[in-house]
Amino acid sequence: MKHKNIYRISISLLLAFVMALPTIAQNTKTFKGVVLDETEQPIIGAAIKVVGTTVGTITDLDGNFTLNVPDGKEVEISYIGYVPQRFSAPFKLTKIILKEDTQQLDEVVVVGYGTQKKAHLTGAIATVPVDDIQDISSGSLASTLSGLANGISVNGGDTRPGQNATITIRQNGELEEMGGTNLQPLYVIDGYIYPTEVKVGSTYTNLGAEAFNNLDPSVVESISILKDASAAVYGARAANGVILVTTKKGKLGAPKISYNGTFGITDEVSRPKMLNAYEYGKLWNAVRMADPTETSIDPLRAIFQQDELNAMKSLHYDLLDKYWESALTQQHSVNLSGATEKASYFAGISYFDQDGNLGKLDYNRWNYRAGVDVKISKWIKANVQVSGDYGKKNTPLNQVGGSSAEKDYNTLLTHPYYIPEYVGEYAVAAYGPTNSSVSNIQNYNFNVLQNNGDYKRNMTSNMNINAGLEYDFGWNKWLKGLKLKFTYSKSVNTNKTNDYGTSYNLYYLETRSGSGEHLYTPIEGADNSAFENTSFYLANSGKPVVNSSTSDITGYLSRSMTRSDNYQMNFTAAYNRDFGLHSVGGLFSIEKSESETEYLYGMVTNPYEFTTGQSNSVDWNSTPSTEFTRFESGNLSYIGRLNYSYDNKYLLEFLLRSDSSTKFAPENYWGFFPSVSAGWVVSQEEWFTKNVTWIDYLKLRASFGLTGRDNTTAWQWLQTYGTDKDKGPVFGTSTEANAGSHLTMNKNNAAINRDAHWDKSYKGNLGLDFNVLDNRLSFNIDAYYEWNREMLLSYNASVPSTVGANSAKVNYGELNTYGVELSATWRDKIGKDFKYKIQLNTGYSDNEILVRDWDQKPTYKSYKKGDRLDQGIWGMQCIGMFRSYQDIDEYFAKYNITSYMGNVKEDVKPGMLIYKDVRGELQPDGTYAGPDGVVDKENDQVRMANRSNPYGFTTNLSAEYKGFSISAQLNASWGGYSFVPTNAIKLGNKGDAAGGYRDLEYANMPSFWNVDNMYVYQDVLDAAGNVVVKANHDAKYPNLQYASVNSAESTFWRVSGTRIRLNRLTLAYKIPSKYTKMIGIESCRFNVTGQNLLSFNNPYPDNFMDPMISYGTYPTLRKFTIGVNVTF
Repeated sequence: MKHKNIYRISISLLLAFVMALPTIAQNTKTFKGVVLDETEQPIIGAAIKVVGTTVGTITDLDGNFTLNVPDGKEVEISYIGYVPQRFSAPFKLTKIILKEDTQQLDEVVVVGYGTQKKAHLTGAIATVPVDDIQDISSGSLASTLSGLANGISVNGGDTRPGQNATITIRQNGELEEMGGTNLQPLYVIDGYIYPTEVKVGSTYTNLGAEAFNNLDPSVVESISILKDASAAVYGARAANGVILVTTKKGKLGAPKISYNGTFGITDEVSRPKMLNAYEYGKLWNAVRMADPTETSIDPLRAIFQQDELNAMKSLHYDLLDKYWESALTQQHSVNLSGATEKASYFAGISYFDQDGNLGKLDYNRWNYRAGVDVKISKWIKANVQVSGDYGKKNTPLNQVGGSSAEKDYNTLLTHPYYIPEYVGEYAVAAYGPTNSSVSNIQNYNFNVLQNNGDYKRNMTSNMNINAGLEYDFGWNKWLKGLKLKFTYSKSVNTNKTNDYGTSYNLYYLETRSGSGEHLYTPIEGADNSAFENTSFYLANSGKPVVNSSTSDITGYLSRSMTRSDNYQMNFTAAYNRDFGLHSVGGLFSIEKSESETEYLYGMVTNPYEFTTGQSNSVDWNSTPSTEFTRFESGNLSYIGRLNYSYDNKYLLEFLLRSDSSTKFAPENYWGFFPSVSAGWVVSQEEWFTKNVTWIDYLKLRASFGLTGRDNTTAWQWLQTYGTDKDKGPVFGTSTEANAGSHLTMNKNNAAINRDAHWDKSYKGNLGLDFNVLDNRLSFNIDAYYEWNREMLLSYNASVPSTVGANSAKVNYGELNTYGVELSATWRDKIGKDFKYKIQLNTGYSDNEILVRDWDQKPTYKSYKKGDRLDQGIWGMQCIGMFRSYQDIDEYFAKYNITSYMGNVKEDVKPGMLIYKDVRGELQPDGTYAGPDGVVDKENDQVRMANRSNPYGFTTNLSAEYKGFSISAQLNASWGGYSFVPTNAIKLGNKGDAAGGYRDLEYANMPSFWNVDNMYVYQDVLDAAGNVVVKANHDAKYPNLQYASVNSAESTFWRVSGTRIRLNRLTLAYKIPSKYTKMIGIESCRFNVTGQNLLSFNNPYPDNFMDPMISYGTYPTLRKFTIGVNVTF
């Protein structure tokens, strides 16, 4: 009986299943096809999704897909950069061609606390084309953004390894002239808001800028830049603009592994041309003997003799050329990503390395990032992400002759070519013709410092954890569209720097070679016995040279450590729902964040030569010192936003944010930052489409809002006192004088202002977006005006130093900035396979000062109300050169000159430049008297240039043909003037200046100072009567001896400011997928990229330097890299 029942049940189930088969077959239909682009190449990874469900798949290596579709449902096929298509049953179409999306209106753009369709944007939000930065090898992500978005300025990042670029948005960089310090934008990475200005020790750092620069481009999904009132969603810290970064997540489909790698070489763009040893020798002679009234000079010892000059023709101790070398750079990243209907994941690790070109200089960094998004249930999602980086940077410790970071390069560049580093086994000081010390920079010896074991090692570690939980009310018909989300972020940033400085001995020779005893090498055919038997004496007054800012020690060992802990919590309620033609969105968020930084510095003097880097391996007379500081601050914010759209034509957004900050006194904690924006898609109006057929798309945008800055130090409003020794300044003395053991104000916050509060920046923006010529030509135009009010500034110019403390910052500054930005893009195709794009970014900006710290006794150069911050360049108006004493007599007589640049007539010499007597002394009524016969820098300067180049553009070009592609970037600027760098026209530009001609003893000069170009009053004769330099009255340049007069900024040294550069060029080839899939590779692409390639206009004398570099500093590097991108 039991078996019969089982049998009956089995038969019944089988019959039921068979009867149900037709029903099951009717509930779903199979959709098969292949997705191709317009060249009929397969699109790999295109998303195939059932609309309104989570059911979907992606195309394989051949573009094929198969999907079971429930009855009555539509299927959407989409891929980034292409117009999505929808299909419904019956699914007969098997070959789907996706067209490129020229408008990209459905593109999702990251905005504050969410995303919006590009078509719904009402603010000035720029998006960076992330694909355009993938081929650029750089350790600083910011440097790759140059020229890719309007209104964005990028500076630095392309010289020394480990140097970060800085970004400013619109005119925020100009605020430095007003005394502003917090100039960089706010950085938000994956929703985490990095502190903008964190005090570490006595300096400030932008943790967001550091985190952004350290990102590897291969993990970046999108970069959005908020330039106008749309930034008000970030309130108190958004006045400088906001940069939003979203990193990649896994996409639906099988796991993917990608590798991106570049190998390259870096070298200087150009090196300034310097005088060779022979030309330098003649220059010295012409400068030393420039004054014909000096009759007591010993020509044998004072100048190079003919035999020495002849020998100098073969001397070439070019130390910069000796030590500079091409360097290698490499960048690698491996990423794993994938997703199912329940979870998505992304993990990546990358490595960047750049060797230095000069000495012990290099930088490397590891990055890691891993995240997972999990769908716990249909309505609950969770995510967690861990990311960070670890970097090491070695830089030379160079404190001999001053603490300038550029001393290593500049000293080698200007080293006279006839002076070696060693004579035999002795390291020699760079003593010039007088064989004596005239500046501490002569004690700098690159080779000794490199081999002595001195170092400066920096290690950074940054870690960030983000976690979130989201609940979707989609199950409730009344609450559908409402989502609640809680997020928590924590970052820990550490920085350690170890310094080790030693001392060394340098020598000078008692007797040198040559008839005048000026050379360090024997002269062929001469009697060199005295030189070969010379004695060596300790230089530096017989004391060791210490690589330290303190001279009375034998060396030092130090470590500085900083740590910054920051966290942020957000609770957000977001609502987005469509009601017919109406789209409604809303957001409310509570945000809390805290920041804490600690700085510890310790130093011991006189470490042992065999030190292990420990503070106890020091001599008995070592002196220890320590310093510790700690700062903390916190913020609490409430954010509300409402969005409304009707028929995708009429767009409206209201926003209100309220911020509090413990940086201010309790009564000033809170600031309120509202904004409103609207948009009108005119091209969707029926009357427009009927009457205006030549415009394909037209949208008007407008926004206005208030943002702020909290650019003050935490607790600066609270006065504290102390009784410790030297705790602060004494009233009535300078700020440098300490009080001793007395009760006094704490010098770290002696200047307080309890009423200090947020800066206010009111931002207005009008925008116009339109496309014509079948969407091939698109324009984006923005006009902006910003009213900066209640800017928190010091009264630096108004407070005398005898007060004993700096001025407290007060909210009084007022500045208006305005400008226009234009971006034009042309996209087109020629035939089936060739497509290209040309993008032009340009604009114009200006500003006017309303209130600042005015000079108490204004001069003709002082700022006045209505002036722009960029005052241009002031200097002397040059009207010629004194070429004879008769010229001097005539000039003094004609203009009734009584004093010339601080000199009486008898001290004015031929070879000096002639400046115009422009005005006299300042009068009690604020005006100036007419020309008074006194020519000086104080009263006789004119405006030589109104401002830096106000006009310019950047062009980005790209083209593709059957897997081959090329892209390039050019930029140009004009409308202003440049000047020959001051250090190239004066003496004594490094170390301790000796004054007058003696600073030429240790510093070579640029090539245009060849005596064939320089004024020489009379023939220069050596001790034997040989003419070693001929008179030159028709020379183009003045005599270098009178640099105190001739190196004054003047119109004589003015050159064109026009600059034209080819910044980047990339050639790439993508192997057709039909070949790569044979070996299991989804895609493979190779590229060759060049950066900082060419400049097309050189205005400098003798083209002695390239406009792409700065004289005397580590040069801009030209890079050539070979890269590969592979996805499995």
